[in-house]
Amino acid sequence: MRIFLTTGAVVAALLLAASPAVADTWSWGPVKSTDGKGKITNGKIVSTSSGLKITGRLYDTTAGGQCTWVRFRYLTDQGKTVQKSYKNCKTGWRTAALRTGHVLSVEAQVCRGTKKGVSGHCSAYAGVWAQGG
Repeated sequence: MRIFLTTGAVVAALLLAASPAVADTWSWGPVKSTDGKGKITNGKIVSTSSGLKITGRLYDTTAGGQCTWVRFRYLTDQGKTVQKSYKNCKTGWRTAALRTGHVLSVEAQVCRGTKKGVSGHCSAYAGVWAQGG
């Protein structure tokens, strides 16, 4: 009887070790520009073996040279601050996706601008993710 129980425990341990790890997932957002013409919603964060994958739906309500920008600011595990920006210059939705290495925190800000850059109406930076909570 002991042999079967021991064998069963070993097989169960091997099956658990061979199964793929389930990624942790979190939600974030929405964040809106101060003029209300741009926003990012449906934010998701997925942990990967190499860091985080952060996505959201970036919305712009205007056309004709105006754009909505999302700026991500994150702190790496080496203490370096990195900024990445994505824009949507067409009326409607666009997916923004950011892949980071291992980070300590991530914040997002939504602004208005042109195709070349941000011109104003920026929200305050909102916390998206932080290590440990």
